[in-house]
Amino acid sequence: MSKPRIKIVPIVVLLLLLAVVVAANVWRNRSQVRNIRVEIAYAGGDTLVTPQQVASLVQDKYPGMMTSRLRDVDLKTVAQAAASSPWLYDCVAGTSIGGDVVVHAVQRRPIVRVCSQGSEYYLDDQAKRVPLSQVSECDVLVASGNIPEKGKGLEQVWNLASYLDRHPDLSPLFDQIYRDGKGDLFLTPKLGNHVVQMGSDQNLDEKFRNLLVLYKQGLPKVGWETYSQISVKYHGQVVCTKRNNKFVNS
Repeated sequence: MSKPRIKIVPIVVLLLLLAVVVAANVWRNRSQVRNIRVEIAYAGGDTLVTPQQVASLVQDKYPGMMTSRLRDVDLKTVAQAAASSPWLYDCVAGTSIGGDVVVHAVQRRPIVRVCSQGSEYYLDDQAKRVPLSQVSECDVLVASGNIPEKGKGLEQVWNLASYLDRHPDLSPLFDQIYRDGKGDLFLTPKLGNHVVQMGSDQNLDEKFRNLLVLYKQGLPKVGWETYSQISVKYHGQVVCTKRNNKFVNS
């Protein structure tokens, strides 16, 4: 007689737990929004926007949210409001068991700061224009000179910055990009008192390979201050300009 009772107990417990969960969900959905919580993935980068700023942005664009019942909140509208922040992407909204509206987002990752045409902004690793932030600044390449607001010139700058970003052995060597009136790209290295003429954004593998050979085998022998300019613009050549304006072709 006792065995059937033993089998029934787990089923009863399971049904009770299920009833509790259902009741909790019903209560939660009927209750008013308690809070908005924003979680941002910074991926180790500098903080350009804070969770508090995003929460305020969402509330400004969705003023009735905080006085709504949880089940009446339009989560798509919440996500779109968060995504209107120029520093964020991949915004997703949901709700918590405690009655919060929760926003998950990823902060954009700038790779170059453009200073040209009287304006300053970042370009991120997806070629998206990102405004400067009042929270903090990013320690990234600075690009200046004749850089148009859009078009090929801006694309060339991003291509060079993106190449350096994808090569961690190269990116620490340089801190500035310059584009002259002829459209040639130049790099300013952190070590040495010279500039590197890259020319276009094409054949970057070959150009940096030739430059690294000079950096590793040539400059340690003749001195890092010997040349004012090193050009890898032309195929198969490294042209060095000494400070007395004499050219050395290697």
